[in-house]
Amino acid sequence: MTKINFNKRTAILILSAVLLGGQVIRSPLHATGSGSTSEAASYPGDGYPTKQYAEVLAHIQQRAFFPVPREDLRYMTTSSLNAYLAKKDPYSSLLTAEEYASFRAASSSKYAGIGLDVEKRRNGDIICYPVPEGPAAIAGVKPGERLLSLDGISTSGMSLPAIVALAAGEAGTGALVELESRSGQRRLIVVTRSKTPKPGISDYTYRSTRIIKLSTFTSSTRHELDYLISNWRKNKPIIIDLRGCGGGDFYAAVDSAMLFLKKGEPIISVRQRSGTRSYTDTTARPPPMQRVFLWQDEFTASAAEIFLAALTENARAISIGMTSAGKGTRQDLVELKGGGALILTTGYLVTPRGVPFDGRGIAPMREIEDDALNTEAFYNKTAA
Repeated sequence: MTKINFNKRTAILILSAVLLGGQVIRSPLHATGSGSTSEAASYPGDGYPTKQYAEVLAHIQQRAFFPVPREDLRYMTTSSLNAYLAKKDPYSSLLTAEEYASFRAASSSKYAGIGLDVEKRRNGDIICYPVPEGPAAIAGVKPGERLLSLDGISTSGMSLPAIVALAAGEAGTGALVELESRSGQRRLIVVTRSKTPKPGISDYTYRSTRIIKLSTFTSSTRHELDYLISNWRKNKPIIIDLRGCGGGDFYAAVDSAMLFLKKGEPIISVRQRSGTRSYTDTTARPPPMQRVFLWQDEFTASAAEIFLAALTENARAISIGMTSAGKGTRQDLVELKGGGALILTTGYLVTPRGVPFDGRGIAPMREIEDDALNTEAFYNKTAA
């Protein structure tokens, strides 16, 4: 799955970045991986069809009776490559130099975002995950709604970095957002752009029970989660609400899972053409003694599913709700010499028990029916 956040933390200012769920995968705090990966690209030989492709473009430019502006050649190249990538994989795409420059500029301090995480699904739908208390949430955007357009420009077929660039603007300005609900109803709302960052983790109380709300995984999630559970009452279960959590940073999920596991226990594996890279707990600290419950729904995705699988498959938590989103692919973002960038799916995620979950999701241990997905139902299942 590819997922990108509309806030300032989407900055990509490095030569080559690894993406999972649209977030830059930074170096882990404690994780170690086994397996090998290859960074060098091998290029086709002289007899490869790419030589013929270049030859055809040259003939079109030099001999065609109709005028062929240089921009047309760039369009032909980009559109044909994107058409091929779209046929093979909905998450891969080629960004032109202009598109990539706009994406990078959108993350500068000059611009503000709309507080919305988005993911691209296999059918091309752009799904919304509003950041709690952020501009989009305040304006009424609901988790799971489809994003149809921004400021009158359709997002159909658009890459996620292009959408990020489109959503960015000066703080205080409004973005016209067109949405479609799960029932098919469309609506237009105005979201006011803001630079104010919102926390990805918080806690709330329901029926005198304290619950941790984890909305997105960021570089600070492990520290904030560690603080909360370290001060948790010993006789009370730890409940973590992952409903509507669209994912976030890969290593943040890996590091956060280590808070609940024993040294050496498996967390996640990434299957690539070059082999499988596995991540295990490398910390020596004992996990919390309290019982742990994880609340999940169909919008629990990507990094949240990594966290979910790590805890449940190591018998450290009981999951409650419905089958998760099933977004278990990894994308690399590679800068190209011409100024553009390539987003390419390079691996699939596998749970500690060796089960790939992309397109399948992760089933809960205690299921809740679709028509009873309210906090009371989750609370009752937890107490059962």
